This record gives sequence, structure tokens and C-alpha cells, in this order.
Amino acid sequence: MTADSLAAACEQAAADLAGLGDHFIERVLVDSSTEGGGVDVCLRYGPGRPDAVISLTGILHFAAGPFLEMDGAFIDGISLDLIASARSDWPEGLARLGPRPAGTPDVVRLFVEGPMAIEVVGRTVSVALAEVPSRNDE
Repeated sequence: MTADSLAAACEQAAADLAGLGDHFIERVLVDSSTEGGGVDVCLRYGPGRPDAVISLTGILHFAAGPFLEMDGAFIDGISLDLIASARSDWPEGLARLGPRPAGTPDVVRLFVEGPMAIEVVGRTVSVALAEVPSRNDE
């Protein structure tokens, strides 16, 4: 993915995620079967509101927790930031990753705030929205 296409994908994903801050984390899927792996964060609200799947691939960092014993964890907010390759260091909050390796391409950082926080840094991002019909529409 080129820097321009990643920036466009990040902008589109951020627009898709706007207004989903009242959803719940339904599940988090981690795929290590491909090079670089992938993470899917599935968000749900209920009938009449769209479900969302946020997919990142080329994973450089993944953290989640604390894990809660409940059907779903509500979220307080979602942020999605492009971290340009021109940066020689990680932005505040990611310094714990250590020095940023030279030649690290543009990447995206997803942060889901709430009782069960999720943080993912990856090379690609996409968001799929699916409308869930209300019971009156069935």
C-alpha cells in the first residue's frame, strides 16, 4: 500500500468510525497464519445501528486488556491515527515499543478506549459496516 493510499484508507476508516463510540466490543480476532498477521476488531450496538469490523494487517504491535468476563465490553471512544514514515520516533503513547526502526513505512494506530482497551499498529486498515435491521424491518 502506498503512502497516499494508506492516508486515504485511514481517512475513510476514521470517517466510517465516527459516531460508533457507543458500540460494544463483540470480539477481537487475531490471525497469525499470514506474514505480518492481522487483527479484526468487531463492534456491535444492536438493531437499527451498523455493526463494524475494523481490520488491520501487517501488525507491528497489538495489545488488549484487561479481559472482562461479560458478553461485550462497551467502548468510550475510538481513534485512528496515521504515523508517517518521516517520523524517526514513535508518537507519545507508543514509546514503549522502543526505538522506531529505520525504514519503518507509514503505519496506522488504532486505539479503542474503554474498560477493555485495544491498541493495534498495522500497515493497512479497512472498515466494513453492516446495517443490522431493526425488529420492525424484519
